[in-house]
Amino acid sequence: MSSVSRDILMKDLFKGIELDRLKIENDIKVPNEFYQNLLDYFMERSYLNRLSERERFSTDMSNTGKITWLRITRLPVHPDHMEDYELLSRWQGVLASMHAWGHRTIFLLNRCGGETRVYLGTTSSEKGVRSSDAVEQMRESASGNMPGIELQALSPEEILDQISGGLSTYQAAGAVTGIPSFRNSRKAGMLQTLDQLSFGIRDLNGNEKDYALLVIADPLKDGDVAELIGKMRRLSSEIHLDVSRTVSETESQSENKNKGAAAGSGGGLLGALIGSCIGGGAAQIGSILGMGLATGIGGLTGMQKQIGMSYSRNVTTQYLDRFAQYAEQLLEQHIERMKKGRNLGFWNTGVYVLGNTKKDIRTVTGMLRSVYSGDETYLEPIRLHIFKDGSGALETVKYGMELVPLTAEEEVEKGKEWHIFGKVFQYVSTPMNTEELSLAASLPRRDVPGLRFVKTAVRFANNPAELAGDSITLGRVVDTGVIQNNEYKIDPHALVRHTLVTGSTGSGKSTTCKTIIREVAERGIPVLIIEPAKDDYMRWAVQENRKLPEDRRFQLYMPGVKEFEGEKLSELKLNPFQPGAVREAPVDLMQRGEKLTAVLNASLPVSDVLPVIIDETVYSYLYRSFKAPFLAGEMEQPLVYPKMDGMIEMAKDVLRARNYEQKVQDNIGASLETRFQYLVRGTRGKILNVSRSTEFDELFRKPAVINLSRITNEKDRALIMSLLMLSLYEYRISAYTWDENWRREAQKNHLLHLTVIEEAHNVLSRPRGDYGGTGNPQQAAADLFVSMLSEIRSYGEGMMIVDQVPTRLIPDAVKNTNYKIVHRLTSPDDCDVMAAGLALRPDQKSLIVSLGIGNAVICGDMDDAAAWVKINKVE
Repeated sequence: MSSVSRDILMKDLFKGIELDRLKIENDIKVPNEFYQNLLDYFMERSYLNRLSERERFSTDMSNTGKITWLRITRLPVHPDHMEDYELLSRWQGVLASMHAWGHRTIFLLNRCGGETRVYLGTTSSEKGVRSSDAVEQMRESASGNMPGIELQALSPEEILDQISGGLSTYQAAGAVTGIPSFRNSRKAGMLQTLDQLSFGIRDLNGNEKDYALLVIADPLKDGDVAELIGKMRRLSSEIHLDVSRTVSETESQSENKNKGAAAGSGGGLLGALIGSCIGGGAAQIGSILGMGLATGIGGLTGMQKQIGMSYSRNVTTQYLDRFAQYAEQLLEQHIERMKKGRNLGFWNTGVYVLGNTKKDIRTVTGMLRSVYSGDETYLEPIRLHIFKDGSGALETVKYGMELVPLTAEEEVEKGKEWHIFGKVFQYVSTPMNTEELSLAASLPRRDVPGLRFVKTAVRFANNPAELAGDSITLGRVVDTGVIQNNEYKIDPHALVRHTLVTGSTGSGKSTTCKTIIREVAERGIPVLIIEPAKDDYMRWAVQENRKLPEDRRFQLYMPGVKEFEGEKLSELKLNPFQPGAVREAPVDLMQRGEKLTAVLNASLPVSDVLPVIIDETVYSYLYRSFKAPFLAGEMEQPLVYPKMDGMIEMAKDVLRARNYEQKVQDNIGASLETRFQYLVRGTRGKILNVSRSTEFDELFRKPAVINLSRITNEKDRALIMSLLMLSLYEYRISAYTWDENWRREAQKNHLLHLTVIEEAHNVLSRPRGDYGGTGNPQQAAADLFVSMLSEIRSYGEGMMIVDQVPTRLIPDAVKNTNYKIVHRLTSPDDCDVMAAGLALRPDQKSLIVSLGIGNAVICGDMDDAAAWVKINKVE
């Protein structure tokens, strides 16, 4: 009889054998209890199920080192889509750095009194490294990986008050063990966070519950991880031998029965495991693991049974041990986890919960299970434990900040390694790689009391244009909320190509403008500020005048006010017929009259024939005043100009010359008289009904502030500002034409004068139809300004347009300005307009609504892209 065994294919089993002759019975039992218990106890750690029943844990806290702490007070998020900001991967970067340095890392989330406080603690396991050095490295890593995070270092007194004192009141403790894993079916970055836990827990009566989550992570050295991987690989190889068995049966005429008893694996890790469980150590660790594993090992004996018959027919049966197969697969998956740990770090991690009652512990741990459970948690399921009172676990966690050992001092000799995979598995903890730890100690993603979220996680240009010559430093570059060392500078002469400054109230526009004005004035370039509302610049100029030499002081004009904060004010006069011109330069009154007619027709309520009559009245009035020189075009500047009130009688003369019916003449005359009388009454009249304007050399060639806030009517302000702009435009042309020095500098594209227009919508408002015939001076001013922006820079004049609402301005205010400085805006349409003007990406546009006070997004023609700048404060 041959007893040679070989693998037989399925088709070979029935070749040459009659069916009724196949009567061989086989009652060999392939053992499975051993591998089933191996899975339960050592791989899935089912012995932890009895953790809540333990009466005593070790309370040895002799290894506790000094822990230094940081409090997280602010976290950065994406301004528009929070899920687009990879906070989780950045947090993993922090943890990986801490592991590389060998620093123990502690994450504490304490919800107390309706406020959530998140702390990071650390101490180094490396000799010679102080805890203060470790916490500084933690700060640097967090700031580098999560720019914009705000961390507050706690002093010893604050640690005693906030950490020790904050945890000392808790009377119950629990733990969560198992391997956290992510869910791939949804965006786990948003769902698997501690947001709900951070938001707080309330009972049915709405009372807040106080609790704390403490995650203690001890870094494992790479050599220890490599050794652990080696143990698992050796065990996997030995298990593989028992995954599949082949049993051979031979028939013969005589029956022989042989039985034997032998262990299936007598050496290697399995042998060591068996020896530890059925040898002398069983009694010692039985109370820890339970006796299930030791009793299950009996399945490895009584394995052989042979029945022989006379026929020389071999039947081979292959048996597959599913438990052994799964144990092998599970080991491979654990090995993959640890290989990841060799990449970014592997930790022995304890997750503990503190609270006032066991009910609170049960609630919090249940919520944590929902956070931690993912697609691969089955490798070691999430288990919830509540420690018994007096077990010592509460004190170990609360005071020692240590991992809780699985045993008590009297159960196992101190330092003894009783677990097959080593000491790392001998605590109420879970070995985790950095990816798993980042989930166990995940950072909140929602704003909660005590933890601010700032929408600053946006990248902007970090390298503004290099300026070789003179420059004005506006501030320092900001990126993802972090102020950089490099400064943002502008070329003062680039201001000749105009600037738009916009932002909501209190966003820092005035500070930005004053910074530029002061820098320009210090270079000897005169600045004119036109302020139609408020008196902020008047007050600022008064303060500046007290520090400036007399030749650089601002001339102050405020119609309706003679004295302001103890300083006597100059009187503003604007004769509408007087062209703006430098001293002794010729003027063109005919051209001025045509422009004035356009302004008046747009500003006054006119309809039917009135515009024609006004045009003829202005022409006739100037002709009567100057005769032939008026018709000749350019003429010498007269000493006096016709006053506005003379237009009333002139209009009557024009009407009489037209031979209208008396009734029509009376109606039109009354209408014109009403309109011209309007222009010469009140504060308007004091400005306009004068024989000569304020010297234009004083207005447009020296520092000056013109405040129109006492003129309450918006249309009146727009009319006066239109006349000012018209005179300024004419004055610059005159200077360019008749002043050789001025022209020479202007041709170099140098800034020779800067005009700042606050509340610019008064003169640059988007056109609106005059449907009621009431006049639209804003339209006249806007039309004039469009042509000015395009041309006036050639004459050395720069315009700085300032307004809160950019959508109210004419499109050219955005299109024809070089520097665009955007502070915080809240309206979506305003953000859209300015984002298009700055060529911002969608994520950069989203930041505009979140800009802090004094922060601005700036772009000029020398920049490759827009920069985020923290503006310097004006001293």
